Formats: sequence, C-alpha cells, structure tokens
Amino acid sequence: MSFDADVIIIGAGLAGLSCAHVLQKHGIHYLLLDGAEKVGGRIRTDVVEGFQLDRGFQVLQTAYPHAKLILSYPDLKLKSFFPGAMIRYQDKFHRLADPFRDLYTAAKGLFSPIGSLKDKLLVGILRTQLTLGTLEKLLQKSEVTTLQRLKTFGFSDVIIDRFFKPLYSGIFLENELSTSSRAFDFNFRMMALGDICLPAEGMEAIPRQLSKIFDPARIRLNSKVAFLSENKVILASGETLTAPKIVLAVDQPQACKLLEVTVAPKMKTVITLYFTASTPPTSSPILFLNAESSGPVMNMCVPTNVCKSYAPEGQSLISCSVLNHDFASDEILIHEVLAQMKQWFGKEVDTWKHLRTYKINNALPAQELPLQDVSSKAIQVRKGLYQCGDYGGIASIQTALQSGRVVGEALAQGI
Repeated sequence: MSFDADVIIIGAGLAGLSCAHVLQKHGIHYLLLDGAEKVGGRIRTDVVEGFQLDRGFQVLQTAYPHAKLILSYPDLKLKSFFPGAMIRYQDKFHRLADPFRDLYTAAKGLFSPIGSLKDKLLVGILRTQLTLGTLEKLLQKSEVTTLQRLKTFGFSDVIIDRFFKPLYSGIFLENELSTSSRAFDFNFRMMALGDICLPAEGMEAIPRQLSKIFDPARIRLNSKVAFLSENKVILASGETLTAPKIVLAVDQPQACKLLEVTVAPKMKTVITLYFTASTPPTSSPILFLNAESSGPVMNMCVPTNVCKSYAPEGQSLISCSVLNHDFASDEILIHEVLAQMKQWFGKEVDTWKHLRTYKINNALPAQELPLQDVSSKAIQVRKGLYQCGDYGGIASIQTALQSGRVVGEALAQGI
C-alpha cells in the first residue's frame, strides 16, 4: 500500500511543531495538518488597531529546558517582567521581589502584611530546595495538593491567601490550590531559574519561529480532521490521507473527540480583557495580583511596559484576567473590571478604552492528583497512533515541546 506520508501529524500547535521538527531533522516524510488558518494552536496573537493581543495572558519562561533547546531566544527579542509581583491588599499595593535578584526591593517588603518574616524566609528556603538537583528528580517527589505542600512546608494561612493563591490562580486557573504539588514545584523552579518574558512580536512569534524551518508543502492549514481510522485521516472536506504512523497533537478536548472518548476532560476557563490608554496606570513591568476578596480581576499587567512593540507609539496596552465567568453579559463584566481598576488606580481609568475580550474555554487542562510526568514517554494509543500535548504532563509550553519531541524521536527510531 502506498501512503501519502510516513507520518501524519494532526495539530500544528507547539507539540505538533516540535514533533515535525524532529522528523524533519531525521529526513522522515511527514505531513502536518491543522484546521486553523495558521500554526500555533492555542498560542495566538491578534493585531487589532495596531495593538498586539495575545489570546489570553501568556508568557514564556526562559528556564523551560526544551524551549532552550528548540527556540532561538535572541531572534524572539524577549523582554522580561520584573522578578516579583505587586500585591493588592487592604486598599494598598505591596511589592514583593525575588531576593536572589533584587535584594533591595525584597528587603523593603520583609515587613509587609503579605506574610510574616518567617514566611518570607521560608520562600527563600523553598526556592533553594527547588532549584537544587535535577528536574527529573524533583518530579519524582511524593505528590499532594499544592495547598497541602505549602502548609506542610510551614507557610502560614496569611501568605498562602495573600501571595500564593493570587499568584497561582493565574498559573493554574483555579484559586483553591487543588492542583498537584508537582505542577507547583515545577513552576516555582522555572520562575526561580529564568525570566518571565514576552516576545517582541507577541507570543505567536514562538510557533511562527518553529514553522519557518519547514517546507511549506509539508504543512496543510485549513484542513480540519473529522475522523480517524487505521492508517487513515479523513478530513472534513471528505478527503482521505494515509500514513503508517499518525500523531495526534491537538488539544485534549479535540483528541478525545477524535478518539471517541465519551468522558469529557476537565479544562480550565479564563477571560482576558484588553484596554488601551494614552497613559499607563503604572510604569513598572510587573504583574499586579489581587489578594482582596472584592473585584473580578485576579491579575493585571501593562504588556507595553514589558514590550513597547505591543502598542502603537504613545499608547499603552493593559491586560486584565478574570477567573469567574458567570457574568450576565460582556458589558457587565467590562463595567465590573473597570470599577475594580478605578479603585486601584483612580480616575484615570475613566479614559481607558476597551479593545477586546477573550473567553478561553479550553485554556488549560486540569492538573489534579495524580499528575504523572508522562511527557518524557512516547504515548502510543494503539498500533500506529501516538499522542502528544501539554496535557501529557505538567501543562506548559515545556511539556508541549517535550512531548512532541519525545514522540518524534520514537518515530524516528522506529521507521
């Protein structure tokens, strides 16, 4: 039987691109399919009135091992956030910083009401513990919830409620810290060892950089896959493509649909609202976290303070992210967000212009216990069919890239 390719990869997100990258390096004939009009999967950047809007608040952590292997950071022209956060509590802002990078700011925050002196010393001890040794050994530690992890380590309820919950609600997209401690340890380590960055041309510059090495004839966009059968991929158009090996590199809900899995995966939802202003509410490239019980916004930042290229000259872009999505209308949500921002920054918020709202329904896979680190193993669903994606381990750019590479290398060795 003659085939259209040695390997068909379904999904041109980071996992699919990483897999294709390996296959191309080994000279294997692959075909990369995606139903969208361009590569990137959930990592997208829209240009609206000259502003770069990432679809949801997304960042690149430079310490991701597989990102360092496959990406050219200089070509992405990365710009970094301040290594710390501004915490909103009791109607005031309190700046916390990584003492290993900004000792002066960290020292000033030692006596803030965000936690006790003991809590802040424990943060330094935890940082040291999580950055020693290998990542593989770290992920083999016994697993509990993140909340249990923090309490067992000795942190008080005060710092958990006023720092860890506000920070990690934006990372895990849940505010109870029920996510696996493995995800917490991994993310804390990445933040400690690297920078949190934005590419000059938006987050979509990451998949775009990866796709530049591929022969355009190997990538077929606007090619939605409707069904799978043995060695066959049937497109929504009715066209059938064949290959002895097929890689499913779509997100988890799409993978379940194509595999005819009836139990829907648990996914996290987030809403990101973008506003523009002639004057930014702050000049700092820092993330603002909500440690108060009021207001829908869990975190906000000014991307143009990090990367000026995110807006036309003389303009500022403001990003606000919301976990609660039970608002009666978009108008009510916008009104509530602006009301909260006015409490934070004053009357100047009246001049802000709403630009766009993104509701990301499948923003992140749930990372509940048990969370296995399967991104380091090639997942074979059945004969000739493999899976890769960020849901195959700790949900992150790292896992997407790693899982795609692992599957690609397994296929390269077996063909």
